[in-house]
Amino acid sequence: MAGAALLLGSLLCYGVAMVLILRVMVRLVRSGYAGLGFWKDVAVMMVVTLITAAAHITQIALWAVAFLLCGQISDFETAFYLSAQNYTALGYGDIVLSERWRLLGPLEAINGLLFFGLSTAVLFAVMSHLITNRLHREFGQRSEATLSQEPLTET
Repeated sequence: MAGAALLLGSLLCYGVAMVLILRVMVRLVRSGYAGLGFWKDVAVMMVVTLITAAAHITQIALWAVAFLLCGQISDFETAFYLSAQNYTALGYGDIVLSERWRLLGPLEAINGLLFFGLSTAVLFAVMSHLITNRLHREFGQRSEATLSQEPLTET
């Protein structure tokens, strides 16, 4: 039950981060900011990366609080350290949960791996959109055949 609640809490946390990313991207695209230049695109990617990183750190902290509440760890720093190991599937093994709670570790690892995969997909989607905007800006609406024959140049 505790693991299911933590998975749902993590999903909620990540959902909030995705809504925030979507709102930021919509605002940037509508304002014409995205795709205007290299450094602006880098700034967009940095914002999206920071939001996803904050979502991951929040989830790690959520699991750390659960370890504290279960009485498995006595201080937040150690709980966060254990949680970060589990979430990233690093698993040093220097801190081990009791037999009663040991399944929380693999559940957190599954949770982290799934959300890292989603973060990769989101970053790819944003980057793909920025590249598409940049190509449309550089080459206009010419055909793909024309585009494939011309060298790409940075402006």
